[in-house]
Amino acid sequence: VFNSTELKDIEFIRSYYYNRLEFVRFSSSVGKFVGYTEFGVKNAEYWNNNPSVLAAMRAQKETYCKHNSEIYYTNVLTKSVKPSVRLHPMTPPGGHHPAMSV
Repeated sequence: VFNSTELKDIEFIRSYYYNRLEFVRFSSSVGKFVGYTEFGVKNAEYWNNNPSVLAAMRAQKETYCKHNSEIYYTNVLTKSVKPSVRLHPMTPPGGHHPAMSV
């Protein structure tokens, strides 16, 4: 999650899902894993007690986020287009109003 190229403004989040349900997440702003289900709490406890896993996850903010945010920021976020709106009347199907704007 970022809105600038400054590393202090970036948050690295890695979420783990099973059956579309998030069960554990690492967030660089928290600095550790947080479990959201019974299984996730057990995994978070195991990973949080392993210094090498925590060090690797904390390093991801620097190695992954910083590199990619610079690419995205210079190629996408610095570009802008003047906004435009196009309206046209339309009769709604089965509606009570004679016309509506879309």
